[in-house]
Amino acid sequence: MGIRNEKVLKVAKFIFPLFLLIFAIIEIKKFTGDLNVQLLKNEINQLNIWSLLLILVITCAAVLPMLLYDVILVRILKVNVSKKELFEQSFIANSFSNLIGFGGLIGAMLRTYFFHKLEQDKRKLLGVIAAVSLYYLTGISLLTWIVTIRYRHFPLFVDTKWLFFAVVGVGLYLPVFLILHMIKSKKDNQALITSNVSFKLIIVSVIEWLAVFGAIFVLTRILGISIPFKNLFPVYIVAACAGIISMIPGGLGSFDLVFIWGMQNLHIPEEKVLVLLLFYRVGYYFIPFLISLVFFVKLYWERWNQSWNYLPKAIVQGLSHVILTMLVFLSGLILLLSASVPGIMSRLKIAQELLSFPIINLSHQLSVAAGFLLLGLSRGIEYSVKRAYDLTMFALILAALFSIFKGIDYEEAIFLIIVALLLRMSRGQFYRESYVLTWGKTIFDVTIILIITSMYILIGYLNLPIAKLTIPANLLPYVIVDYRDLFKSAAIGLVIALLIFFTGYLVSLSKKWKFEKSIGHEKEITDHLTKYKGKVLSHLIFLHDKYISWNSKKNVLIPFQRFADKLVILGDPIGEKKELSNAIEEFQEIADLYGFTPVFYQVSDEMLPYLHGHGFTFFKLGEEAFVDLKTFTLMGNKMKGLRALKNKFNRNNFFLELVEPPFSTELLEELRGISNEWLQGRKEKGFSLGFFDEEYLNKAPIAIVRDENKRTLGFMSIMHVYDDHQTISVDLMRVRPEAPSGTIDFLFLSLIDWAKEQGYQRFNMGMAPLANVGLSRFSFLSEKIAAQIFLHGHFIYQFQGLRKFKQKYTNIWEPKYLAYRRKSSLPIIMAQITLLISKKKA
Repeated sequence: MGIRNEKVLKVAKFIFPLFLLIFAIIEIKKFTGDLNVQLLKNEINQLNIWSLLLILVITCAAVLPMLLYDVILVRILKVNVSKKELFEQSFIANSFSNLIGFGGLIGAMLRTYFFHKLEQDKRKLLGVIAAVSLYYLTGISLLTWIVTIRYRHFPLFVDTKWLFFAVVGVGLYLPVFLILHMIKSKKDNQALITSNVSFKLIIVSVIEWLAVFGAIFVLTRILGISIPFKNLFPVYIVAACAGIISMIPGGLGSFDLVFIWGMQNLHIPEEKVLVLLLFYRVGYYFIPFLISLVFFVKLYWERWNQSWNYLPKAIVQGLSHVILTMLVFLSGLILLLSASVPGIMSRLKIAQELLSFPIINLSHQLSVAAGFLLLGLSRGIEYSVKRAYDLTMFALILAALFSIFKGIDYEEAIFLIIVALLLRMSRGQFYRESYVLTWGKTIFDVTIILIITSMYILIGYLNLPIAKLTIPANLLPYVIVDYRDLFKSAAIGLVIALLIFFTGYLVSLSKKWKFEKSIGHEKEITDHLTKYKGKVLSHLIFLHDKYISWNSKKNVLIPFQRFADKLVILGDPIGEKKELSNAIEEFQEIADLYGFTPVFYQVSDEMLPYLHGHGFTFFKLGEEAFVDLKTFTLMGNKMKGLRALKNKFNRNNFFLELVEPPFSTELLEELRGISNEWLQGRKEKGFSLGFFDEEYLNKAPIAIVRDENKRTLGFMSIMHVYDDHQTISVDLMRVRPEAPSGTIDFLFLSLIDWAKEQGYQRFNMGMAPLANVGLSRFSFLSEKIAAQIFLHGHFIYQFQGLRKFKQKYTNIWEPKYLAYRRKSSLPIIMAQITLLISKKKA
């Protein structure tokens, strides 16, 4: 029986409000049937923009007292919530509850969602939220007693007697609620809502209902409705009670109908009443709901974004940043295009009346300058440079002013202001100190500026008296035909933009990354390489054609060189293995701050896991040959060619001499002569290849091959590897052109014998570039291109010959890779590194 009664009650709760809503709609329809629509339009049209804004502000502000419920709620729960969070969450809960309703269920659900992480006891949380919600009607209940006692014979009660009982019913809510609350408080000594808190909640409820009445009263004054306070108050209270009894969200229909009845009895024009109710509904319910919807989406987004480790935010920020960059670029383009198009004549006449001609002309020229400036600054915006943000904001605001001054082009000004506002909203994304233009983007920017400049020149030329071609007649209304003005504007605008960019460049010099040179740090570098064991390329640091970077703990060393926007790191970072990942992260962050992109050149496979974790992808450059000195021998059929060659040179009394530094001036001059003969006028390489430098050569022994007359035929410079005497490597290999065939082989074989005697374990023969790359049909396209370079690129390097030469000595090969960011172009990176290697230190 109880279950059946509960079902009947649920149906009644749904049917009763629905019936009242239908009844209210029918009655309002009857009321509006004889309404003069034109008068209604006139009432709205009489309001200016400031009056409309005032109405919306006042009605929206009427929601604010409801926020005090949540102030008391968090104090009861004793939870820490910032003022900003509390304001947003309370505004959301109350605005949603006002519009959607469901007996306060929506508000209770939202508050539970907001505070459930702050209050562990969920029963307590739900209990407090429910208890506080019971006070929402206490204020209107108290105010109804004023109406029932003082306005008993009010026209509404006389014409519609049931309304009096509805008001009395609402009035009884407060005393009945207080009696039940006191009884419960006596039973429960640990009641969460004390008498003091209860009193505060009742006061808040009174303020809430009076705030709504106050907003409606102010609306009557703005709309020119002449109604005394004493007459409007009972109409509002009775209408509010009708809305509560109907249980319809926001009293929609029921409140409005009763309010209309009350105003009719007071002989207020129907058009004015409807306008008042329209603005009340929009300002008190709809606008706050829209604002709270924005707050809710923002709050939900923050929580959802946090749960996904800020990945959605990164995606959206990247997308919005691209759009913002395009808008800034488009702003510059619009300014430049509009500068070549005459303004609307009627607006130009107004501008000429308000402003002098020189000001209009100057504004036109400055618009061109701002256009060029914004085109250039769009790159700074793309790279998130802080100074670019400030300058772009300044340029957009000034450009908007120039758009007005040059011909009251307000559409253009509005667009520029919107872009400036969007830029302001994205201020937090600008963090870089500087940026470096890439090759591709430089070409694109220069092309655009040349196209725009050419357009001005072309239009100006076509208007010259001597021009053989003319502008088509149908295009004449859309372009400026005064070629002098066009040339002058373009020239002055471009010069101003260039001057600003040049000034910006001079200012930016102080913000550039101050790279640390290796010169003067030789001992520190040597100690570090010895302590943490260097690599086969480590010795090249002493060429001093590279910069060095230390991590914050000074236990990881990264040698690098800059080329364009790339920082090319040579080989593996050297240092404490546990700190390698952090050191790479630090280097990436600093490089990103200044607009550079790191590229790792010739890294070993043991570095791949570290670099992959930091967003790098890989391209196989080639393979490095190593000779195992413990097993190397010239015995056997496979080595008979090398054995015969060595025996031949030995019979002819050729021999190897290892000379230790420091070297005499005479020896260095002799070796320089051999080096120059070997180069045959070709330019020395650098970076990953050694070059003839006396200071560099004095860092390690030199192997010299001499003939029976002790004449020097060639030499090899040795590179220390700094790995506890395990590996030996060579760098420069130079022989005289007239040296016997096989001299290089004799040098290698003799040096291998020496290395074995000295106790070394491995002999590094160097890298065979692009070996075994792209041979599979499933290889990446970039690797296939590299394979073709390997097969047909003998005019660049003797790739095939180099590998074939080294295969005579060993079959031990270790891969070497290029690590680069996926967004970078691999062909451009390869071209940049090739040019970097070709650019020997001056």
